[in-house]
Amino acid sequence: MRVAAESEPVRGTQLVFCDLGVRETEWGFSVYDEVVRKLVKRGIPQSQIATIGEADSDAKKQALFEKVRAGAVRVLIGSTAKMGMGTNVQKRLVALHHLDAPWKPAEVEQREGRILRQGNLNAEVAIYRYVTEGSFDAYMWQALETKARFIAQVMTGDSAVRRAEDIGGQEFSYAEVKAIASGNPAVLTLAEAEAELQRLAVAEAQSCR
Repeated sequence: MRVAAESEPVRGTQLVFCDLGVRETEWGFSVYDEVVRKLVKRGIPQSQIATIGEADSDAKKQALFEKVRAGAVRVLIGSTAKMGMGTNVQKRLVALHHLDAPWKPAEVEQREGRILRQGNLNAEVAIYRYVTEGSFDAYMWQALETKARFIAQVMTGDSAVRRAEDIGGQEFSYAEVKAIASGNPAVLTLAEAEAELQRLAVAEAQSCR
């Protein structure tokens, strides 16, 4: 709500990603409906909130994207699959929210690529990752950390050093989020120490070239 209020003068928009709970449960609960309900309760007009599922054709999807670009729809909620490539709504985006973690590091990059791209009128944007302490979130971020670490190991060598460093940075971020979700302060301390050690090792290796 704070982001919406602060960005009101420029009609700032936001994306909310959630892959879990896309379909309504047997007992009638919908994550998307609950998010919309809470946003409306906090003061965002329902007419300014949309879910990607409302656009069930390419024409409707493009019309929805145009409303986001114009600032008429200020919060768009959807999954990685539905709001991936082709979702060109960056013009007024001020914030992106990860309500859950996808399965692949590339999917995190794909999500964030919706806001971190040319054509955004805002010089600064915010990316939020939400976790529930002691929940399955810790496992998901652990999986992302492991996958990112493997990719970084594969992409070694001078010809790919810049790309490998970029993925390594994501790996550290995943580890830190995982540690927060675990609820164990020692895990977070270890993740921070390992991240700093790796950064220093990279810096030393580069200085020796």
